[in-house]
Amino acid sequence: MTLYWLLSVPAQGDGHIAWRDVKNRVGDSEAYDFTLPMFKIGTLDTLVRLSDELAKYDASYENTTGKFIDTLRNLTGASNASLSSTLVVEDKSVDQYIRTFSWNNSRFRSDKALPEIVSQIGEAMGSIEASLKTKMTQYNAIKNSLATVKRKQTGNLSVRSLNGIVRREDCLSDSEYMRTAFVAVPKNLTREWANSYEHLADMVVPRSSKKIADDAEYVLYSVVLFKRVFDEFSNKARDARFIVRDYVYDEDEIQKDRVLAIEVVEQEEELLDNITEWLKGSFGDVVSAWIHIKALRVFVESILRYGIPPDFLPILVKPNLKQASKIKQQLNEFFSYLETSASASARATMAGKAKPKPMHASDDSAFDMQEFSNILSDYTPFVFFDIPWTFLDSD
Repeated sequence: MTLYWLLSVPAQGDGHIAWRDVKNRVGDSEAYDFTLPMFKIGTLDTLVRLSDELAKYDASYENTTGKFIDTLRNLTGASNASLSSTLVVEDKSVDQYIRTFSWNNSRFRSDKALPEIVSQIGEAMGSIEASLKTKMTQYNAIKNSLATVKRKQTGNLSVRSLNGIVRREDCLSDSEYMRTAFVAVPKNLTREWANSYEHLADMVVPRSSKKIADDAEYVLYSVVLFKRVFDEFSNKARDARFIVRDYVYDEDEIQKDRVLAIEVVEQEEELLDNITEWLKGSFGDVVSAWIHIKALRVFVESILRYGIPPDFLPILVKPNLKQASKIKQQLNEFFSYLETSASASARATMAGKAKPKPMHASDDSAFDMQEFSNILSDYTPFVFFDIPWTFLDSD
């Protein structure tokens, strides 16, 4: 499991001291600079609104990232190790991209207003998600067609296509009044078939039953009868648990089936290759958009938390997983001076971690102390976000 923490602490005029304070608490865990542009701050109302919007985008894009990886895994059967070595973001591995993150000004210009940047990222991701939906709809349609073709070529003799099984010489041709019927008979009923088929209708040619093929469950017989009694014969055969196949030998139809089978297989393979390449190519854009949203969240929450002018230090930490809880506790204790418990509760509410409830003297359920304790246990006195990169954990 790979986990990153993206946090921000007050710089208090000296980022070096802030870096040292954090580094001393994280011990042997890796820490990296996480440089942000100087965005246009805008109004407090705008920042509060963006705080809510960015949280939603964050969760949505994390989900989309997972969806891309799951789709690739399902389509290609590739292992997590294989995907990890082939999926890149701006020509870097995901881990390297996160550790060396730099705002991509060519894609998302930092000199624009924050809502405009967020909107631009949202439009880019909306286009990618729409393309994914369209491509998967197309692929599932061709997969269904392929399944239909395979179903015709497989299964037992009661359901599979008889093209390629029945030969021209097995069929009575050029007769105005008579035809050949093909009947799938369960293997345990072959004796009953031999004793009864001539009596299933009045105009069945005696001794015309002929074995065409068999499988593990059925024997396929042909029988010659008059066309006028075919429906009667079929109904009585069904009552006897014999399955009359609705089949007429047709060379043109056989050739069409062959061509269709080849075309569907080729279309499925081509579409699979195209979608796989598109997923790999677009994966970098998805992860990039997600991490840019994380960066914007850090900036917005830092302004809301620490005020203006901006004087904070964003830091990326890759915690030692065995000591993660202890490290987080040490950071919380060191930066506890930033918050009182009362203001922590208020800020947790503003950050969307708690929803205020109306309190009435007569309503004992209005205040849930356990819920309140859980909120405070998750809340930190500094800006803190997880980047849980668990999508490609070892198989």
